[in-house]
Amino acid sequence: GHPAELCYESAGIGEGAQQLLFCDACWPNCHNLLYCNVCSSSHHCFGCIGLKQKSYCIFNKQYTKEEYEKLVPKIITQMMERKEWGEFFPVKTSVFGYNETPAQRHQPLTKEEVLAKSWSWKDEEDQTLDVKKVIDAKQLPDSSTDTPDDILHWAIRCTETDRPFRITKQELGFYREMHLPIPRLHPDERSRLRMLKRNPRKLWDHTCDKCSTSMKSSYDPARSETVYCESCYRHAMY
Repeated sequence: GHPAELCYESAGIGEGAQQLLFCDACWPNCHNLLYCNVCSSSHHCFGCIGLKQKSYCIFNKQYTKEEYEKLVPKIITQMMERKEWGEFFPVKTSVFGYNETPAQRHQPLTKEEVLAKSWSWKDEEDQTLDVKKVIDAKQLPDSSTDTPDDILHWAIRCTETDRPFRITKQELGFYREMHLPIPRLHPDERSRLRMLKRNPRKLWDHTCDKCSTSMKSSYDPARSETVYCESCYRHAMY
């Protein structure tokens, strides 16, 4: 926001936003926008995308103030009859498969569950890599400093998924500088394992382990971690 007011079901808006409903990436100084995307310094627009310093537009077509105020209520009424009004852009409008987006990390679904909703799913498909050869990750030296520069022209076969991947010159330099080994896992697999280290997207009833205050926590009470309420945590840390 900073600042924004009277906005609803919107993402990536702010810098003076006022009365933005169901909008995405509209900033700065926008107000009275409905179902707009990537508009800036615009106001009183409906269903528009990529406009700059525009007003009284519907689906990127210019109207007079009087025409706009007459047409928009009619569109909203029709949307309400179709049960389309009042929600953010539907998932079906996404050009990405559900599993290609952060949604899959926060609310994971199976391919069958996604297709049952008539949403899009992206099957894994590795690109053809222009490399001199493909080596198994198990063949890599334990130290990146012992890894030849030629690895930049090879593909590495993941030890878990068998998917090939490459590393860049910048990556190799970083691993050597930090004395890290070359990764054995495909980047997608590394990302998946990192996500598994997060707490579940769920809150449990919990009791502060110091003052016994009732609270909510993403740590299951059956786990062994010590969990403090906010007050006790701040006192212990600061």
